[in-house]
Amino acid sequence: MPERLSNLLLRFLRQNGGTLSGRGRTREFARLTENEVARIEALYRDTFGGEAPTTPHEGGNQ
Repeated sequence: MPERLSNLLLRFLRQNGGTLSGRGRTREFARLTENEVARIEALYRDTFGGEAPTTPHEGGNQ
């Protein structure tokens, strides 16, 4: 997966608490199977605990 697309995927997951939106599933990530989406969502939850991770840009001065 190209970096641009993986960044978009992470952004969608972050915005939706670890779940890929319907739009993301049917448009940008339509090539992913339901099993792949479920695995990605589970990995995201395992990694970030279902919460939106902070980035250096979001936390102020770091």
